[in-house]
Amino acid sequence: MGVVERADALYFGGQPEDAFELLRDRLTDRPDDYDVLWRVVRSTLILSVAAEGSRSQNSWLDTGMEFGDRAVAARPDGVEGRYWRGAVTGRRALNAVAEYGAELAQRAYEDARVILALEPKHGGAHNILGKIFFEIMSMSRIERFVGRTFVRTDALRESSWEEAELHLEAAAADGPDWVLFQYDLAELYRKRGRKEDARAAYARVTHMPTVHPSDMALQADAERVLGELGS
Repeated sequence: MGVVERADALYFGGQPEDAFELLRDRLTDRPDDYDVLWRVVRSTLILSVAAEGSRSQNSWLDTGMEFGDRAVAARPDGVEGRYWRGAVTGRRALNAVAEYGAELAQRAYEDARVILALEPKHGGAHNILGKIFFEIMSMSRIERFVGRTFVRTDALRESSWEEAELHLEAAAADGPDWVLFQYDLAELYRKRGRKEDARAAYARVTHMPTVHPSDMALQADAERVLGELGS
């Protein structure tokens, strides 16, 4: 079994940090190995989710962006490299101060747009855009106004609840096996006060097969929210 196959087995077996270390060591001899690089980024994203609320979360995300840049440099038209880089960059934007956060959101937006030009039904790219628009629209009106006035990024200008819903629904439809995509759609429905739609989406989350190491935590959270929403 090769390094990539061993790393995948570790990752899908719930050991993303072991997968990260194995892949990082591989890059010592082959620093431009695209298939290794994007898998490193994938592991850093999952590790950042596990480190939610701790100081190490941004460290994992910053590491992911660094390796993501290397993956895209190694293969500019590679969809996996752009997706995982966009995903870690978008998540890092949530923890950044306003101007840097807007810059990172724009980078993630651009990665998603490149992917959709290549693969219009890429669930991950739709999820990135939907999540960016969701987070922007969740800010106060004053925060959005200041951002759109002084930063002027495409991500800020194009944001709306309609665009957030469009892309998150597309992500759930085009990536039906991804617990995260269904969970993010449920979160949007809840934020918009669509209780029945939210309850149905959270229920789907709880019954989906787990694939990525973070899926069980998302399912547990969905169970909690269902309890809060009631019958």
